[in-house]
Amino acid sequence: MKRDEVKNFNGEDGKPAYIIYDGKVYDVTDSRLWKNGKHMGRHKAGEDLTAFISMAPHTDKVLEKVKYVCDIEEENVKDNKKEKIRELYRKYHPHPILIHYPMGILYFGAFMEFLYLIFKIQSFETSAFYALIIGGLSVFPAVLSGFLSWYINYDKILTEIFRNKIVFSSILIALVVAAISVRIFFINGEECYLWCYIYVLLYFLMIPVMTFIAYNGGRITWPD
Repeated sequence: MKRDEVKNFNGEDGKPAYIIYDGKVYDVTDSRLWKNGKHMGRHKAGEDLTAFISMAPHTDKVLEKVKYVCDIEEENVKDNKKEKIRELYRKYHPHPILIHYPMGILYFGAFMEFLYLIFKIQSFETSAFYALIIGGLSVFPAVLSGFLSWYINYDKILTEIFRNKIVFSSILIALVVAAISVRIFFINGEECYLWCYIYVLLYFLMIPVMTFIAYNGGRITWPD
């Protein structure tokens, strides 16, 4: 069976539900987890799920419970550059590594800013500002590596989770740029009035936004 033929078995309108894993075709029609050809609201029957299963919280042992159909008939098998990049990604995991830097540093910075508001100790505010600079700059490689992961491991499939991550990552970048700009260009000394409130608001807004992004990242590893 060829890949294009497998796409016809999508589990819709009474059709059988087939999936591809590691060059083999499996029949998941009778699985309660594949009702109407959909799994966990994000994966569809008829597709190659090799990358998804390798990233899932379960192993490929789950396929022992479903029916094996046949091997895929590969046509014009060529060196797959994307697969090589995917293997490198799986080996080094750049996004899980990079995402922890902005999270940890900005959480710390927000805490320092909170302490400054209570105790009015300037060193707390200075620490919060430095954390904003370092944490803010580290947001960019974290987001870029996230897009790389989306492209390599998930074929740019725009599910609800990835839509949330893209939208709120954009909001986080906007908040970082705005907060840094306000702090550098509009706050001079303690008498800053409105701009000080705007700065603090921008800083604290980063926390729920960043937390929501992390929550959706967790939903990929541990599905609902």
